Amino acid sequence: MTIKTILLSTLLVLLSACGWQLRDAQIVPANLGSLHLSSNDPHSELITELTRALNLYGVDVVASAADAQYSVVIVNFRRDRRTGTINPSARVAEYQLNEDVDFLIVSADGSQLVPLSTASVERVYEFNEQDVLASDNEERLVRDGMREEIVRQILNRLRLVPKDLAPTPDQTPQ
Repeated sequence: MTIKTILLSTLLVLLSACGWQLRDAQIVPANLGSLHLSSNDPHSELITELTRALNLYGVDVVASAADAQYSVVIVNFRRDRRTGTINPSARVAEYQLNEDVDFLIVSADGSQLVPLSTASVERVYEFNEQDVLASDNEERLVRDGMREEIVRQILNRLRLVPKDLAPTPDQTPQ
């Protein structure tokens, strides 16, 4: 791996991790109100990252679905790693990583606002058998970036929540 590739990869990870976005490029509707996150593993890295992102956009993430105007229900989370390419010695040269999250968005009364959807990300990274620790660290960084992309895809789906169901600022609970 060349220095140029490492620097470019690091720059891309840092830029995507800092939350930078274009001015007035609001991902989540400003008047979304309170939201509950439901998952089989409420302490997973995905839920933690999703909660952090929602809080960043001013969405009130509540612990109970009864207290929320909407719920994002994580139905299934799949993670896969397989051989992408092999080198001339018939050893792994690249791994292909896939993550898929099936989710839906429901209102407080249980009706589906956004039907079952899948957020999906695929990435490839080079595996260096001479430096397994560096390759493991690269995989971890790539997976972190993938999780951020999945969170971004879920947040983008929140735009599909019907505007007439979103509370106005004076209806938002205090």
